[in-house]
Parts: sequence; structure tokens; C-alpha cells
Amino acid sequence: MIATMPRLKILLIFSFSFLAMFNMEGQIGNVIGKYSPRKNVVSKNKALKHNQKKILARTITKDITSDREKVRAIYKWITSNISYDNRLRNDEALQRQIYISEDNIVENVLEREMALCGGYAFLFRDLCAEVGISAEVVHGYSKDFTGRPRSYKQPNHTWNVVKLDGQWRLLDITWAIGYGAAGNTDDFWFMTEPKSFIYSHYPENPKWTLLKNPISFAAFKK
Repeated sequence: MIATMPRLKILLIFSFSFLAMFNMEGQIGNVIGKYSPRKNVVSKNKALKHNQKKILARTITKDITSDREKVRAIYKWITSNISYDNRLRNDEALQRQIYISEDNIVENVLEREMALCGGYAFLFRDLCAEVGISAEVVHGYSKDFTGRPRSYKQPNHTWNVVKLDGQWRLLDITWAIGYGAAGNTDDFWFMTEPKSFIYSHYPENPKWTLLKNPISFAAFKK
């Protein structure tokens, strides 16, 4: 655990100038429900959209037999093809159009090829589901460059857990992209050890710390 602390501190400190331009928190899943679909908007064919996700997931994982490698392929596809959506983060009108349901978020991620943290997490979960892999979306708190959570009032970030070989594993696609360089992801945030992940991420539900003895949120904030 001690060996991982310097790396995390370096990431948090030296990413300050980058984060000023690229805020990795953005909109999370908790904004769903704040906005409602306009009554004059005709619902799109859900079956068609579901089929498109199924085709995409199976195309990404074609000829791959291992669940672990399927997960890596999905992760690599998302990080290579979906960029961070700075426009959505700053455009409330666009948020009202998109943040009406999880399905609508994923649909727009695929259409616009851009996402915020919630969009990355929902898409990853859905693509995993299409190939029979269990994944969950986790809302929680992440620390900024000072090492403190950005807000104590409500969750400010979203990431994933995925189940492989009967064990849940942690990953943060948004941070993998954000802390990467020149198109290369920082794979430290892919299958991160819980004892390292806890320094910068705290879930709404403590069970998703994946620690045998989860620390309290009060301890996380210190």
C-alpha cells in the first residue's frame, strides 16, 4: 500500500494544469431524473438501439474466448474511440437533452463519440452485459489535485466494477484517458488494486471499495 502512495500523489499534483482544461468529474448518473424527455419527442426504437449495442460488443470481442480479454478489448475500444465531452459538461441545454435516462446517455455517447464519466461507465457496463460479463456502475467521490474530494454534498464521479473469475475488479475509464498521454491510456486505472484505488475514489456504497475492511468516508476525506 505504501509503495502506491507516491504514484497517486504525483498523478494528483502534476495533473493540476491538465485538469483545469479537462475536468474528469463532470456529469454523473445522479443527474438522471433531473431532466425529463420533451413530450413532443418521439421515442426511438429501443429494440434497434439494443441490437446495435449487441453487434458492437460482439464485433469488439470477436474471436476472443477469455472474459478477461473481452473486458480489456471493450476497455481499449472505448478509450480509443470515445473522447471526453467538454461541450456536454458545459452545455446545460445539451445536458437536458441527453441526461433523461441511462439508455439515452449511452445512445448519445455512441452517436457523438464523446462522453463524460457517467457515459463511459454506462457504456462499459452495457457492452460487457452484451457478451455475458457482469459489470456495475459505481457513483462516488474522487479527490482533486489537492488530495481532497471536490464536494462532500453529493457524488462527483462515476466508475466501474467488473466481475472476472468470481471476483469484482475496479476500473476508471475516464481517469485512464485523462491521465494518459498522446493517445495512450494510463492502464494503472484498469483493474486497479482496491488498496490503491481507495486513495482517490470512495463509492456511495462502501462495499464497492472491495476492501475486506472498508475505511469510513470520514477517513477518506482526511
